[in-house]
Amino acid sequence: MGDHTEAISVDYDPEVISYGELLSYFWNGHRCERNNSSVQYQNALFYRDDVQRVLAEGELVKRASDLGLSLDEVATKVLPMKEFTYAEKYHQKYAVGGGLRAAVDGLFSDGKELADSTVITRVNAYLGDGLGQDRVQFLAELSEYGLPLEIENEVRRRVER
Repeated sequence: MGDHTEAISVDYDPEVISYGELLSYFWNGHRCERNNSSVQYQNALFYRDDVQRVLAEGELVKRASDLGLSLDEVATKVLPMKEFTYAEKYHQKYAVGGGLRAAVDGLFSDGKELADSTVITRVNAYLGDGLGQDRVQFLAELSEYGLPLEIENEVRRRVER
């Protein structure tokens, strides 16, 4: 189990949000001075090219300074992305649990397909903590997602509780 690091991969449109803005979200929600000693749960930020590396390392230095930490006290590593492997389906979209899980799993052939589903990502986010979404708006747009009626009805039932 210790030969990999659990991570997420973020796809983004640089016309909508910059890599620097994504880094701000990351560092604002991340405790860089704490780390797990195992490779599996290490704190790491992976970059894909030198531009991302420079930005990530710069933000790490800024974050450490803002927190009054020396760079030696920062446990988060900035590392090159070598390979990304999608986890199995049962590890994807955690908030879509319970009886809804089996129905959602049946829509996708593997973990990558499920992870890449923007519709299930929206449903998962809302069922997880809502991300500040308006419940009425979410329910109004739910029928536009193209979900099977069984899944749509279960999501509605959970949201309306």
